[in-house]
Amino acid sequence: MIKKENAINLFALIRDIKNGNLSREALVKYIMLRVKLKSLFEEFEKAREEISEQVKPADWKEGDSIKEWDEAFRPVMQKWLSEEVDIDTKIFNQDECADLISSNPDLSGSAIDLIVSGLLNE
Repeated sequence: MIKKENAINLFALIRDIKNGNLSREALVKYIMLRVKLKSLFEEFEKAREEISEQVKPADWKEGDSIKEWDEAFRPVMQKWLSEEVDIDTKIFNQDECADLISSNPDLSGSAIDLIVSGLLNE
């Protein structure tokens, strides 16, 4: 189990990275995880739009302050993001994690840390 917020952040991180050094077996696990995370990300986008519409102040007009709107939106969105989702992101052993990271030499140290903490099956 993982919180929706963490899964969405992980997908945002791995969405555009390369996977050329992964073995066939690791690549299959990686692709299946990406499919699940992408589906959750699409659900997030729909939830964000729906919540935004539902909490929009009735008298709000373009150019008005969004402070009231944002204050109503934030706690509802945070509640949605804090829910757990049944996606196992811990799919890689150390070698597979290293192979993914070595496929992406331009990753920052913090991105590498997030990949390791998100994908390494310890």
